[in-house]
Amino acid sequence: MPVFHDQHAPSVAAFVSDVMPLLCRTASGGRAVADARSIVETDRWNSFDQFRRTTRTIAAAFEQARAHVEVYRAPTGGQSGTGRWIIQEAADVSDAVLELIEPERRLIADYRANPWHVVQWTSATPPDGAICPLTVVDTEEQLARLKPQALAGKMVLTRLKPWDYRRKFVEKGAYGVIADPPVENCPDAVAWVKFGWGGLSIADATARLVGLAISSRQGDELRRLLAYHGRAVVRVKVDVRRYAGWHDVVSGVIHGRDDPQNEVWAIAHSSEPGALDNASGVACCLEASRIINALIAAGSLPRPRRSIRFVAGYECYGFFHYYEHQRRFMPPLAGLCVDTVGARPDVCRGLLRVHQSVPGSASFVDDLLEVFTSAALRIDNPGYSLERKPFVSTDDTLLGDPKYGFPCPWLTNHPCKGYHSSADTPEMLDERGLAACAAAVAAYLYYLADAGTTHALELADWHTQSVAARLRASPNQAHVEVLTAGHAASIQRLKLWLWGGDRSEILARLDRCAETIREEAARRRQQVPAPQLPPLEGSDADELRRSLDLLPFRRTMLAPTAENVMPPLNSDIAGFPRWSLYWADGRRVLRDIALLMLAEPGARIDLPAMVRFFRAAEELGYVKLVDRADLITRQRLVGDLRRLGLRPGMDVMVHSSLSRMGPVDGGADTVIDAIIEAISPGGTLLAPSFNHLHARVFNPLTTATTNGAIPQALWQRREAVRSMHPTHAVAAIGPRAGWYTAGHLERGIWDQDSPIGRLVHNGGWILLLGVTSEAATAYHVGETSLRVPCLDQFGSIDRIVMPDGTVRQVPSLAWRDNGCPVSIKKIDETLDARGLQKHGRVGLAEARLVRAVDVWNVRREHIRDVCPTCHVRPYYRR
Repeated sequence: MPVFHDQHAPSVAAFVSDVMPLLCRTASGGRAVADARSIVETDRWNSFDQFRRTTRTIAAAFEQARAHVEVYRAPTGGQSGTGRWIIQEAADVSDAVLELIEPERRLIADYRANPWHVVQWTSATPPDGAICPLTVVDTEEQLARLKPQALAGKMVLTRLKPWDYRRKFVEKGAYGVIADPPVENCPDAVAWVKFGWGGLSIADATARLVGLAISSRQGDELRRLLAYHGRAVVRVKVDVRRYAGWHDVVSGVIHGRDDPQNEVWAIAHSSEPGALDNASGVACCLEASRIINALIAAGSLPRPRRSIRFVAGYECYGFFHYYEHQRRFMPPLAGLCVDTVGARPDVCRGLLRVHQSVPGSASFVDDLLEVFTSAALRIDNPGYSLERKPFVSTDDTLLGDPKYGFPCPWLTNHPCKGYHSSADTPEMLDERGLAACAAAVAAYLYYLADAGTTHALELADWHTQSVAARLRASPNQAHVEVLTAGHAASIQRLKLWLWGGDRSEILARLDRCAETIREEAARRRQQVPAPQLPPLEGSDADELRRSLDLLPFRRTMLAPTAENVMPPLNSDIAGFPRWSLYWADGRRVLRDIALLMLAEPGARIDLPAMVRFFRAAEELGYVKLVDRADLITRQRLVGDLRRLGLRPGMDVMVHSSLSRMGPVDGGADTVIDAIIEAISPGGTLLAPSFNHLHARVFNPLTTATTNGAIPQALWQRREAVRSMHPTHAVAAIGPRAGWYTAGHLERGIWDQDSPIGRLVHNGGWILLLGVTSEAATAYHVGETSLRVPCLDQFGSIDRIVMPDGTVRQVPSLAWRDNGCPVSIKKIDETLDARGLQKHGRVGLAEARLVRAVDVWNVRREHIRDVCPTCHVRPYYRR
C-alpha cells in the first residue's frame, strides 16, 4: 500500500518543496555515469589486485566530492566454521584462455578480452596449461549415473550450476567445468558464474576445479560440434594466485556540525564486475555526496546535524566485517542499500523499487525513502514508475537487524536485462535515472542526518497514520503483528533523533502514537483470521511440538552464512530464511516466529526446517534456546532481592550484568520492575548511565550508556530522571529521583553533593548483580573527598545538548593518566572481612548488597596514606 503522499509530515513536505528541487538541479547524471565507467574499468576483472585499484578510484572521487575518506582493510580468513561472513582467501586473476584444438583449432574464451569468462574462485592450471578431452554433462541424472573417476582429466561442458555441483564433479574426477548458463534475451552474453560467493564453502573447500564460462550460444555450438564429430579436445590455461590478503571497505564521510559521532549510512557494494550491479550504486553514492557538499559549500544547505557515511565494499563480506570490527559507541541511526540503480527504462521495464527494511525493524524509513524517491522522479522524470515492495534479503540488507543493526531499505531497478552477465555494461545506464536516484539518496540521508525533535515527532504522527491505514487492510493476524512490531520499532528508533525539548511531553506524545496502533491492531485482530501452522504429524511430532515452545534469545549480531559452516549444520542453516533470527526477542517462542513468517498471503513454512535452523544457530552461538519453564520470573527476582536484604523505603543504586542473571522473562525491564517492587513504597532506584568518555557530545535524551542493558532500559523509561553530566550521568526512578539527579553538572562528577555522593551520605545502598565492588562507583566519591591528585572533576572540556537544543561546552572530568596503585579488588575483601556486605543469588547471578557509605569509608582507608606520595595525575583532554 502506498504512503499517503497528501498527508506528509510538515517537515517532510517542506523538504520536498524547498530542498528536493535544489538536490535535483545539482545532480549530474553524466558525472555519475562517468564514475560508474571508472569503477567498472577495474572491478570488471573480478580480481583482488584490481579491486585495490577500484579502492583508489572511489577514494579519489570521494576526496574530489569534499568527503572525508577512510579505508578499512578487512583481512581474509579467520573464524572458520562460525557462520560469520568472511572471505577465506584473496585471489588475483592474471590470465585465462580456452582453446579448441580438436577437431579444429579455435579460441573459445579469453579473459583479457572478456573477464566474465573466468569462474570466480577457479583453481589454476599449470603454467603451460592443460590439454583435456571435452565432454557434456547437462543433467543431474547424467552426473549421478557416472561411475567415480568417469570424468578423470576431462573438461565438462555443463548447464548445471557449478556452485551446487562442484563436489560431485570432483568426485567423478573432472579436471574442470565450462559453464554456459543462459542469460535471458542475451544469447551472446557470458553469465557471471561462481564456485562460491565469498570463497569455496568450507564444507568442501578441498573440492577444487578449474572453471570457465562461455555464452549459451557458444555452448550450443560446442555441443553440436561434439555431437557431430564424437570427440573434442580443449586446451585450458588459467593463471590465478590465491593468498592470505585483504579486501577494502571505503567510506566517504560528510561530518555533522553538532554530533559528528552519530551517523546515517548508505551502503553500495563494489568489487563486482557489472555496471548496473553495482558500479551504479557506488556512483550514485558518490554523486549524492557531491550534491550535499556542493550545496553546503554554496551556503544553500547548512551542514547536517549528524554525519553521513557512504560505504563501499565487497558486499556483505565487507560491510559485515567493517560493522562488527569497527565498533562504534552507538550504531548508525538508519541507512539504505543502493544496489542496481539508474538503469535505462527499457532494461528495467521502467520500474524503480523501494524494498522495505527487514520485518520487525523501524518501518518509518520505508515511508521516508518512498516519498523522497517519488519526489525526485516527479522533478527529473527519468521514465520510471515507483513501486513499494516487501523486504528482499540481498544479504547486505541483513544490516537491518532490529537488535544490533539499523533500518535499511533497498533502492533498486532490479531485476534488469543482462543481470549478472557481460551484458551489464555502462551502456545499460541512464543519466537522468542515475541523477534522480542520487537526488533521492541525498534527500533521505540529509533529512535524517539533520532531523531533530520536531522532525521525530512529526514522523511518529505521520507513520502512525500510515500504519493504521495498513492495519485496516491486513489480511491476517500475523500481518497485524508484523505491522505492529515495525511501528513499535519505529517509535523506539525515533527517540534517537530527539534533540532538546521537554522529555516528559515528548515521550507522552510518542506513547500516544504507540497506543493508537495498539488499539487499531486489537480491532483488526477481531476481524481477520489467524494463520494456521501445518499439522504436526509423524514420529517426531511430539518433539517438534516441544521445540516450537522454546524461547530463543539473541546472542550476537546479524545472521549466519552456510558457506562458513561445516556439515551437517550448513544444510540446516541454508534451509530456512536466515533473517527469521531477527524475530527472536526473548519474548516470542518459535511457534510465534513461525506464525509471523506466514504474514504474507500464500506464505508457507517448513516447521522441521525452521527448528533445525534455530538449533544450528544455537550451536553456532547466534541464539540460546530456553524452555519457558526455566525462565526467571519477576516474582522469583523479587523474592531473591528480599532475601538479599532489600526493603521498602531503601534508596538503592544498582550495578549489574543482565547476562549473568540467566534467562529473565522480559529481560532488563523485568529486573527493574522487580527492584522497584522490592523497595516500594518509598524507595528510589538509581543506576549509572555513564558513557565513560565515549560520547563526543552528550545528549541526555539519546546518549546510550556503556553500563549494560539494565541501566540502558532504566534511563529510557518515561518515569526516569537523568542527571546532566557529559560523561557520568546518573538515572533514577522514585520519589527522590529529582533530588538525587539535580545539579550534577555544577557539583561535579563525584562530589559529596553529586547524585552518588548524596546516596553515600544519606543512607543509600549499593546493589551488585553479577558484578563486584569494582563496578560500584561510590568508591570514587571516597577518592574525591580526599582531594586525590589524580582526578580533576572540572579539568577537561566536553559538549552537551541543552534543553533548548543548543550545544554547550562544559568543564568535565580529567581522568587519571595511569592506573591507581591501590587495587580496587581490596574493597570486596575488606567489606567481606568486616561482615559489611550481604551475599546471595538473584536469578543465577551472584549478588551483593552493601551500604554506600561503607564502600566510601573502605576506599578512603585504603588510599589515605598512598595518595600523598603517588605520581599519578589527571590526563587533561583538549
